[in-house]
Amino acid sequence: MNGSRSDGVAAVVSEDLGYGFSLAGVQVLPAHDRARAMELLTEEVRLARFGLLIVDETLLEGIDERERQALFERPVPLIIAIPGAMRWSDVETTSSDEFVATLIRRAVGYQLNIQI
Repeated sequence: MNGSRSDGVAAVVSEDLGYGFSLAGVQVLPAHDRARAMELLTEEVRLARFGLLIVDETLLEGIDERERQALFERPVPLIIAIPGAMRWSDVETTSSDEFVATLIRRAVGYQLNIQI
């Protein structure tokens, strides 16, 4: 990692969900509850060690809207909330294009047309 800029990816997720991310080479920051997730996110935003932070959206439920806005407005690290507990029916009814577009729209606040 270059000391003058943030790079790399980390995931703030449950330990179970973290196994998949670690297999993909993503550094996992395990969070067993919302309080721990907020501690990790706050610390990583302050340190800016990573360019991208992925967080299980269930760990963000119930946090103050002002606090959520402060996290997501920062350009670095870019924080993307993903659905951690998906059911097969969620995947079957959503095309891959639509799913990726929804994640990007949530992260950057813009509608993008993506061809996969």
